Amino acid sequence: MDMKKICHMTTVHGRYDTRIFIKECRSLALSGYDVTLLVADGKGGEQTDGTFIQDVGRPKNRINRVLFFTRKLYKEALRQQAECYHFHDPELMLTGYLLTKKGKKVIYDIHENVGEQIMIKEYIPLILRKIVAGVYDRIESFFCKRFDALLVPQPSMQKRFIELNPKTYLVENFPWSNNAEIVKDVSTSPDKIICFHAGSLNEDRGLINMVNAFEHLPPHFKLYLGGAIEESTMSKCENLPGWRNVLFFGKIPFDEVQDIYKKTSIGLILYNNVGQYYLSYAVKLFEYMSHGIPVIMPDFGEWVQFNQENKCGINVDPTNSKAVAEAIKYLTENPKESEMLGMNGVRAIHEKYSWDYAKGRLLKCYEYI
Repeated sequence: MDMKKICHMTTVHGRYDTRIFIKECRSLALSGYDVTLLVADGKGGEQTDGTFIQDVGRPKNRINRVLFFTRKLYKEALRQQAECYHFHDPELMLTGYLLTKKGKKVIYDIHENVGEQIMIKEYIPLILRKIVAGVYDRIESFFCKRFDALLVPQPSMQKRFIELNPKTYLVENFPWSNNAEIVKDVSTSPDKIICFHAGSLNEDRGLINMVNAFEHLPPHFKLYLGGAIEESTMSKCENLPGWRNVLFFGKIPFDEVQDIYKKTSIGLILYNNVGQYYLSYAVKLFEYMSHGIPVIMPDFGEWVQFNQENKCGINVDPTNSKAVAEAIKYLTENPKESEMLGMNGVRAIHEKYSWDYAKGRLLKCYEYI
């Protein structure tokens, strides 16, 4: 295969984003493509894992990013003279459309149902959210019909977007799995029960639910949290009784997250039933499973059927702190069942949820393009 130049673009995500860089860019580079990733973080350029990362600078705020940095990214994208452009943010839809007008092949990687997520954005006045969501859906529909391909991470999203564009590929957020990931440091488990959650941390994604559960647990039950927390939310958390059991690390590098997984007893996903959080194909879920960690997950939406099929954890009402605490106690008091649930997760990853399967669909999309 002649080396084809591909340009990934994001103004929102970090340069080492798990889906964009670790999985997609790295997989494409290993498959023989010439890969460049355009980012807007102010950290400069670098070459790593077969990908050249080009930085267009760091915006001051969200408005500055949308109004000015999308234009900067577009100019840099043209300078790259790639054969195919692959973008990851809704605010780059116009950028992608302009690139199609220049005769470029363009892929839109739709990470989430933005219309549904708008309905839970607190910075948008409640009375306006439905109107904003409706306008957004119309704009999204217009652009999606005009791109060469769409990628989505959820089966239910594929059903929706394939009606707009028949070249809609399902590329799930499955983990980059290998045998080393399931080796756990069980020596830490007898005297310290570690529950871990790394990633986006806010109320809708279950932050308060997690902290509240630890109000009902003794001190040797620890909740490890990694990620950014807004100042107002942090103040609220620090005043909760359960915070005494929390170790907050802030943002953690990918490799360090993997090390903590090896010591983790239980994985927590306690999303509220809002927006698109009824969907079960969360990155966090598959990361827990790949490391042999039993998962406490919601009792609504697709989560129930997923657990019935894979038997990798316990479904519980995320807002019922006592029920969550009891589920944590149950798994620690029944180590054989906890281990069985963890191994069920590992087996499911290797049999049907490994990145190898999703990567095949990613490469198929590029072969089409």
